Amino acid sequence: MVDLKGLQRATKKFIDERDWRKFQTVKELAANASVEANELLELFLWQDGKELDKEILSGREKELIRKIKNETADVFFSCLAIADQAGFDLGEAFLSKLEELDRRYDKKKVKGDPTKIPSKD
Repeated sequence: MVDLKGLQRATKKFIDERDWRKFQTVKELAANASVEANELLELFLWQDGKELDKEILSGREKELIRKIKNETADVFFSCLAIADQAGFDLGEAFLSKLEELDRRYDKKKVKGDPTKIPSKD
C-alpha cells in the first residue's frame, strides 16, 4: 500500500525538480483540479451510468478503465499539489472531513437513502 505522506512528498519533489512552484498558486492549482475533474467527467458524458458500470466492472472496457485511472490520477495530483502549496497534510484533512461527514450524515438516518437531508451541527 502506498503512503499518502509519501505521495505528497513525491508530488513536492516532482514540482520542485521542474521549478514550477513559481508559476503555482493555490488558486491556479484549484482551477487545474477542476479542469482535470471535468476531463474525468467527460469520459462518461451521454452514457448510461449503470450500464457503463457493468461494462467497467466486467473488465470489458479496458481502454476506458485506463483513461479513468489516468484522469483520476490527474485530479489526485492536483489535490496533492494544493495540499503542498497550502502547507497541510492531505491525509489529515481527509480524515477530518470524514469525521465531519460522519457527524452530519447520521448512519441511522441516512442508511440506504441518498435523499436524506444532513443533520444540522
